[in-house]
Amino acid sequence: MPEPAALPALPGALRTPQQARSREKVARILAATARLLEELPPDELGTKLIAAEAGVSIGVLYRFFPDKQAIIVALAADWLEQFVSIAEQAVADPLPADPAELTGRLLDAHAGFRREQPGFQRLWYGSMPWAALREEDERNDRELAELIRGALVRGYGYPDTPEFGRRTHLAVKAAGQLLNLAFEQDPQGDPGILAELRLMLERWVLGRSVTQG
Repeated sequence: MPEPAALPALPGALRTPQQARSREKVARILAATARLLEELPPDELGTKLIAAEAGVSIGVLYRFFPDKQAIIVALAADWLEQFVSIAEQAVADPLPADPAELTGRLLDAHAGFRREQPGFQRLWYGSMPWAALREEDERNDRELAELIRGALVRGYGYPDTPEFGRRTHLAVKAAGQLLNLAFEQDPQGDPGILAELRLMLERWVLGRSVTQG
């Protein structure tokens, strides 16, 4: 969760908290929702339960969020932004000599995040329940794909073409689905699925004979 002093604008929120006290309350609401999602599916959460877990009044909660859906969308957006931050760190120069090490670094970092945030996984079991969640997920996929594409073009000479951009975007979406499956099978990430995902990325995205047509 972000520090209260650095809380960004949140999708779904009625307003962006400006004062430190308000930012702290919103951060508590999001942290409480994350804890509850470790034990409960989204459809079993309610605003009264979230407010009680956060230690705020229901009136305070409704000052910032109209309903539980908005809270969950804001939390998901925050989690997905953390995914982007992880990717930005992984693709920063200097890059590793082997591009497979780069994709492995990204995969390990994202798997580590899911282990630290078990509530994240509940939002992606089955189909996403709300259009706003799907929109945030798609925006995040595009950002991740562009970061990865840029690093592979810049650091390893992969083609700077629309076709390769499409391939990295599809790979990010496929990797997300396989990560969901790995953590649905095992809270720590099914090792066999993670190994197959690593192999898929190496053979499909990094295979020179494939990516260069």
